[in-house]
Amino acid sequence: MDTRTSHDDTATFPFLFEPPNPSDTPQDLFKNEHRYIRKTDSREILFYTDGACLRNGQSNPQAGCAFVHRPSAYAQDGTLTHAGTVGFSLEEKGPTGAMYKHTSNRAELRAVIAVLQFRDWSVDCNAGWRSIVIATDSEYVAVGATSWATKWEVGGWKTYDRKLQRRIDVKNQDLWQLLLAEVRKLHSRGVNVSFWRIPRELNSRADKFAREVAQSEGRPDYEVIIPTGPVGIGSKP
Repeated sequence: MDTRTSHDDTATFPFLFEPPNPSDTPQDLFKNEHRYIRKTDSREILFYTDGACLRNGQSNPQAGCAFVHRPSAYAQDGTLTHAGTVGFSLEEKGPTGAMYKHTSNRAELRAVIAVLQFRDWSVDCNAGWRSIVIATDSEYVAVGATSWATKWEVGGWKTYDRKLQRRIDVKNQDLWQLLLAEVRKLHSRGVNVSFWRIPRELNSRADKFAREVAQSEGRPDYEVIIPTGPVGIGSKP
């Protein structure tokens, strides 16, 4: 178990993934086979995540989320046999049932939560995984999860707005709180979660799918994204 996480699951926070060399890429460290498994650690797995929002910050925004959990596999005739990328439109409601306007930050955060809820990674693939690495090009997600969230939680999910010169509610705190809850659930089962901020060009597949599903109409209610077979994706409340 990584020493940078607490044994007290209620105080556990994810940490920044530190590659052996600053120039290392996910392709350097993780196999590109049936899963993205660490070459030097068979119980560490990597996921690519991204979110996109059409008309971000404007009227009528539409957002999409995506994550890549394995390379897609195809039969000799070109038929997809194992889907590796999951894309879905951002819900109109958050996990608490409250309505939220679509934003790119919200979509990026939602994609990470979808990964953590997709399976019980502590028992997946026989023995289960002991380390999950989230590869994202989003500073908001990577730094927020590993640094800002600690201060936000201690501060009662308030942050100081220099322009307004007063404390205000942290944006997207419903998703931040759910993300931490999922991280702590995994930690209690022996799985650590880290975040690796990668260049945008290394996250092209997740980015492509997020942009595509952002064109679809948003789903009304928050649901957990689940696999329904080698190529099928479903959801549950």
